[in-house]
Amino acid sequence: MQIDFSNHLDYLWALLPETVLTAGAVLLLMYDGFSRREPTDSRAVGWGGLVVLAAAVVANIWLMGVEELGATGMVALDGYRIFTNFLFLGAAALVIFISFDYTSREGLTQGEFYALLLFAVVGMMLLAGSRDLILIFLGFELMSVAVYVLVGFNRRDPRSAEAALKYFLLGAFSSAFLLYGMAMLYGASGTTNLAEMRGLLDGASLSLIAMAGLALLVIGFGFKVSAVPFHVWTPDAYEGAPTPVTAFLAAAIKASAFAAFIRIFVVALGDLHEYWERLIWVLAALTMIVPNLIALVQDNIKRLLAYSSIAHAGYLLVALIAANESGMASFLFYLVAYTAMIVGAFAVVLVLAGKGDERQRLSDYAGLGWTHPWAAAVLSIFLVSLAGLPPTAGFVGKFYILRAAVEAGYIILPVILVVTTLISYWYYLRVIVAMYMKPSVADMGRVAWGGALRVALVVCAAITIYLGILPSWPLLKARQSVEGLAPVAEQVAEARP
Repeated sequence: MQIDFSNHLDYLWALLPETVLTAGAVLLLMYDGFSRREPTDSRAVGWGGLVVLAAAVVANIWLMGVEELGATGMVALDGYRIFTNFLFLGAAALVIFISFDYTSREGLTQGEFYALLLFAVVGMMLLAGSRDLILIFLGFELMSVAVYVLVGFNRRDPRSAEAALKYFLLGAFSSAFLLYGMAMLYGASGTTNLAEMRGLLDGASLSLIAMAGLALLVIGFGFKVSAVPFHVWTPDAYEGAPTPVTAFLAAAIKASAFAAFIRIFVVALGDLHEYWERLIWVLAALTMIVPNLIALVQDNIKRLLAYSSIAHAGYLLVALIAANESGMASFLFYLVAYTAMIVGAFAVVLVLAGKGDERQRLSDYAGLGWTHPWAAAVLSIFLVSLAGLPPTAGFVGKFYILRAAVEAGYIILPVILVVTTLISYWYYLRVIVAMYMKPSVADMGRVAWGGALRVALVVCAAITIYLGILPSWPLLKARQSVEGLAPVAEQVAEARP
């Protein structure tokens, strides 16, 4: 099938996965509102959410056979969008799987929890698949509003309310930076279309308003991806949010913001690489160094993983700044690996924390390897991979990012990446040491592993191990997905001194 964006009705076909998700979320809300089910069980809505996600996967597969006439539409139909769509849908499915037991345990039985997840995924897919600044901003707001509510979903927990308020205030603040930056780029170029903008903005005649817009965009995206020094909201939001939402924040939300980052900076603003490169270089260096140092003294497992998540944003910034085909392919590969690692880690934390998320101190994990060997073993796999030890996905992902940065001519950033990775070993292995080499000081009792949660953990562990042992095929698919973006990136690389 061919899609011609001069016919506005064709946008309905181009946005078929998003349309399926939106319609499904609305139907789930109506079912939840009108059904006479027991108020203590929202599993039916959750399973309905999984069905909607499966339908969106089918729609995304259908998009793979669609041909676009021209390249100036507001929506992209390239491999990059399709790859990231699969990533977002998969991450949302994993979060739903790990949330069943949690929502029942904490009494969060409102079915809108799952509908909000679907609406957030719609916004994420718009972010990665848009070729227009207006649609990108709408995607950000749709995603953000849904996530603000999800972070504060546990209304009986003051930590959740505090996390939602902080996230909302700083999220709105960052959205203002983004919108002003986009407005300034529009004023400098006369268009909001990314493909057209690239031909109108170049370093030789760059105006002051365009430079200001570029700086504001970097600040806005810095907030969205939790880059230092715009990361201050992250530890509190991650600690206070319901744990499944924390996993969603750390994996899917971060991935979508980075996907839009690539779409704007590498594609639309590729000719201005020498200007934004310096800003992002500093952000990448700070984001690798600062959170790894702060994580060394953390005693709360969710805050430790929050600072770990910030550090991984720094590694992804290195892939972005490389701006070559290897960098973008390693970027997508690392997003998949990171999603599996971080969702799996938070899933284990969710189970061990108990009702009220009370057991989050590192001392609560002492002796876990002997009292709950399966939980300790699975968590160890994810921690070792996050640390970047072979043969796991984390090691391979960091290796590819390192190689891409070296190919692009960078030396200092790869050195910082290696040194900060070595520093991170301390706090990751510190948890493992506590589980296996310290006596138990608290009895966790019986740990309940629901069937859906077990499925999610098996999938996350399998992906983590598979990507570490046989990374060739996934990396090939990642390279194929960025082929449409590669010409721009290669021109950036050729222009670099």
